[in-house]
Amino acid sequence: MSCYLGLDYGLRRIGIAVSDPAKSLAFALGTHVEGRDGSILTHLGGLITERTVTGLVLGLPLTADGREGEMVERVRKFAGRLEREFEVEVILWDERFSSAEADRWLKNSRGSRKEDRDAVAAQIILQSYLDSLNAGAGPQGEQS
Repeated sequence: MSCYLGLDYGLRRIGIAVSDPAKSLAFALGTHVEGRDGSILTHLGGLITERTVTGLVLGLPLTADGREGEMVERVRKFAGRLEREFEVEVILWDERFSSAEADRWLKNSRGSRKEDRDAVAAQIILQSYLDSLNAGAGPQGEQS
């Protein structure tokens, strides 16, 4: 059965989440740290094959008022790399407030780290996308 991966893109860390096969629930998988964990493309390629991933939901870092900030161009370039490298759909999804929400989720967790925050943010991004699919309204993200 296939699933989606959710990604919270950052310059040093990329949070990763996965959906269940029914595509109704998202779960934080972990965080890939640049310079420590090897190639992100190799890591994602393994996950895509291992979990039969059919789509990548990549957080689009819009500003609070919905405008495109400086990170949006980097995310779009990363989305292009993912599309060229893998034969899966890449969906850009509004990630506004996902990191703040992740902070609230982790507030009472002992020993939580920045890496935990990124993985939980990826879970929140992916869950938002899945909720939109399951609501029947159709996703509001954009195909890259």
